Amino acid sequence: MKGSERFTIHDISKWLEMRRRHNQQTILLLGSHAGALYRSLPLYNYCQQYTTHNLQTHSLAWSFRECHEVLMRNQLGEREMHATLHDIFKGVKNLPELHDGDGYFAEIVKRGYFREIISTNIDDLVEKALHHAGLIEEKDFEVVIAGKRPSPQQSQRYKASQAANGPSTEGNQYPPQQRELPYRLTKVFGDWLSREYTIYNRHSYILNNDKLNQYLHTLLHGDVLAVGIDHLWDSAMLPLLLASPATLWLVSEDEKSIDDQQIASILHQKKEKAVSIVGENYGHEDFWRILYHHLNRKHTQGVEYQRPMPFDKQEQKQEKKKAIRVFYVYCDEDLPVMEKLWRQLKVLRADNLIEEWHRGMLRPGEHRQLTQERYLSGSQLIFVGFSSSFLDSEYHEQALQALKLSSGGAVTLVPLLLRPIGNWKHTPFGEITPLPSGGKTLSRMSSTELEEELSKIAEAIRGLVINLLEIQN
Repeated sequence: MKGSERFTIHDISKWLEMRRRHNQQTILLLGSHAGALYRSLPLYNYCQQYTTHNLQTHSLAWSFRECHEVLMRNQLGEREMHATLHDIFKGVKNLPELHDGDGYFAEIVKRGYFREIISTNIDDLVEKALHHAGLIEEKDFEVVIAGKRPSPQQSQRYKASQAANGPSTEGNQYPPQQRELPYRLTKVFGDWLSREYTIYNRHSYILNNDKLNQYLHTLLHGDVLAVGIDHLWDSAMLPLLLASPATLWLVSEDEKSIDDQQIASILHQKKEKAVSIVGENYGHEDFWRILYHHLNRKHTQGVEYQRPMPFDKQEQKQEKKKAIRVFYVYCDEDLPVMEKLWRQLKVLRADNLIEEWHRGMLRPGEHRQLTQERYLSGSQLIFVGFSSSFLDSEYHEQALQALKLSSGGAVTLVPLLLRPIGNWKHTPFGEITPLPSGGKTLSRMSSTELEEELSKIAEAIRGLVINLLEIQN
């Protein structure tokens, strides 16, 4: 195996399927980008007060690392930190109802692809996701919280295991190296709800805890899929990955992560045993959704496709009517013609066939970069309004992100030719069939022609949406 971006989610699905078929264990390591803090607008708002950088104008991964620097500089006391986290987590308490990625992840776990899960996060999103997938804590899975004493049920199982198998050579170490239930979640840095967690000095926290250190070393002897590792927030885990003799698949939406010295060292020293897969469509939401679809095709083998159970029970009842999520990218100069197009899509909205978002829908106080990236990565259909002004605007980079998502199969991208562009066919988008058809541009039409053409485009969009709904259902 070579550290290379040639590998895709399809390769991961084949790897996982082969391992499960041969009853080989795969350890899942969830990094900070898979947790609630990464998705928390209040975190970025809090940290914005203590940095001169505008967190709204940087990538989400960059802003998240800047938040780490802010917290490290501030070094809040225990009470103040807990109060701050309380305010931060209030903004994400309902995330499982909003993020399908957690549901897809839980369904994959439920099918037995991962029996051991290690998380660097202190929130309870993983537990909630497993609960909603029908797994019961202390019956189907146990939660090991580093630094916290075992529950009465865990202690009882441990004693029963010792009685059946004889005393462990590890003495009274908890947790035992052998899993007692079908699934186990280990929260390396503790749990916020239990008020036993570590934000600062995570390196020394692991190094100075011999039992935890030995336990993690033992777990990471198996082949590891690491998703959402951040080289600052999760840096304490990187030496453990380097020391592990097993295969490592490293998945991240942050393309710059592999340039970090520690991660680059892991990829270099592990050589044939390490693979890095990076890019915008490898974030938490998109990765689990696409992986689920790949595994589902193998799993069903002709059985009718069904989506995993959604978190919101009302959403479950309306599953077949769930709207297609639509995102628009355009520059300010082209807003008037975009508004005319949106008016033509009124019927689609009234029929609940589409749920739209564009930057004009930002609410006061919302983090622009965080919100735009969330809606962009969560969309199924993206329209990009092209003109010469657009190519020179800051939103062209957003269109390139959308193009990468479409090339990975995560979304459908449709270019809209608003105004003439020289050498259109030679742009990165030139191979995609645009609207309107025939190479026309909307700006060169009379008012009557424009309304007629926008009506035709609206009909074409309706057909595209119906097709996506049929695939979805």
